[in-house]
Amino acid sequence: MPEKQVISQTLDNKRGEILFRKRLIAQQLTNQGNLEHEFDEAALHQLLRERMAKTLSDMQQLSHSGLRLAPFLEIGAERGQRSLVMRNDLGLQGFAADISYDMLASCSHFARVFHKSDLPWRICCDVNTLPFRSGSIPFVFCYETLHHFPALSSVIQEIERVLTPGGTFFFEEEPYRKVFRFRVFRGPALYSASSRNRSWLRRVLDGFFSIQPCNERQFGIIENHDIPLREWRNALSRFSRRQVELRGLKLRSPLDGRRNPFLYFLVYFFGGGIAGVCTKAGCQEPISSIDLEQALACPDCRLHGQDQSLLRKPGGFSCAHCRTGFPVSNGVLFLLPSALRHTLYPEITISSC
Repeated sequence: MPEKQVISQTLDNKRGEILFRKRLIAQQLTNQGNLEHEFDEAALHQLLRERMAKTLSDMQQLSHSGLRLAPFLEIGAERGQRSLVMRNDLGLQGFAADISYDMLASCSHFARVFHKSDLPWRICCDVNTLPFRSGSIPFVFCYETLHHFPALSSVIQEIERVLTPGGTFFFEEEPYRKVFRFRVFRGPALYSASSRNRSWLRRVLDGFFSIQPCNERQFGIIENHDIPLREWRNALSRFSRRQVELRGLKLRSPLDGRRNPFLYFLVYFFGGGIAGVCTKAGCQEPISSIDLEQALACPDCRLHGQDQSLLRKPGGFSCAHCRTGFPVSNGVLFLLPSALRHTLYPEITISSC
């Protein structure tokens, strides 16, 4: 019998995400730590500036095309730099979600660094159980996030669930499998300064022939850079409209490849990145006012397929149905399923916050 495909992160994968990012943010904020090949403070700030500038450009283009961008949900938000752009540069309300509490908590630090006065709602959660009501979010986006999962299907299913009818899912800077790939020599670490400063030609050669080490893998974090295009097509097929583009060797081709089959096969053969704007079926209704709390749902009840509201309480929120409490710490709301929160963050309780 064929081996059953793993479609979700294991508990060890999630622990690895949390531990690595806890050490990484501590090292980058205090210059103390032993993680090799990671950016120092100056390089990190430059990288984040570039990411924020790209986010602003991307979102302005989406807005000009008539898409509704708020309330937004960013998954894999890390330090929240892109959500800071949404809140401050575009004046939009929404959520920055990540499984790493330490990354989300650092958002306030980077808000001061980049002179962004307004913070997004920061939600520590599991993407496989998004703590939002079905059909409640008009715009979900992510950058460099989906490849941290063993398969796309369950994550994109959750994203499609929380989108409003007619809502939009935008993703960028994700990988797909390189057909032409030979691991011949050891290249620079994947997220190192030396990797970032490579020439275009060296980037191409490393992409085709090198093994690039990565600290994340050493912590058990999934780095799935070999996602087949067939898997992308299948996972995104649940959306009624899809504008998905392959990018490689400074070339671009639509995923369907109909307009220029030669260009498509050239980009497909050499591999690269994939980006898309996907629309959920249905007609989007206008919203006269935005109440972000109304979009929240109890993650424990979501495990049973139920959308149950949360009520604000001292120190956090509680479920109106099962009465489970969900704490807030340093501005970060923990909306992990309670059993998972006790496992991953045993120190975080209602009383401790």
